[in-house]
Amino acid sequence: MMEAAYMEDQVMSDDLTGGEIRELRKSLGLTQEEFAHAVAVTFSTVNRWENGHAKPSKLARRAIEALASRRPSESAGSKTIEELAAPSPFTNREQ
Repeated sequence: MMEAAYMEDQVMSDDLTGGEIRELRKSLGLTQEEFAHAVAVTFSTVNRWENGHAKPSKLARRAIEALASRRPSESAGSKTIEELAAPSPFTNREQ
């Protein structure tokens, strides 16, 4: 029983940051509204995630991970959502 609680704590410590969600969304070429539709939440929920005012639920995180794994531009393989959301060295951060 103690092991299950420990595992849940580990999952919770792996929360996505707003910046990671924003980078993933942009790398997918989606607006906040399109991203929200794809993961079955509202536009305002995505906005709150990206601005750090809220964190995705477990269900939403699974939907985000599923969306990230379907990225057409690269094979997701065994990458984590954080690795998939990492900014590309080819993107211009100045924009």
